[in-house]
Amino acid sequence: MILPAAVPTIFTGVRLAGAYSILVLVAAEMVGAKAGLGYLINYAQYNFAIPDMYAGIITISAIGLVVNQLLVAGERRFSTWRVDVTA
Repeated sequence: MILPAAVPTIFTGVRLAGAYSILVLVAAEMVGAKAGLGYLINYAQYNFAIPDMYAGIITISAIGLVVNQLLVAGERRFSTWRVDVTA
């Protein structure tokens, strides 16, 4: 009985952890990597390749949105008993 009631809280924590992990991954790539989106953004910034820099930023944003939507879909799947009060 306790586990079904805890599912929304667990998924909230997982969604927050997913967002923070993407941010930390990109920051680590900006600091000490030779490949990746963070490296691409830094490299483009230093070489004044503004379209490449924005392409990297938009790609990171799209990845974050997709990961978040997948986690929201998983939360809806595992908590079908919950009533949506946003309507």
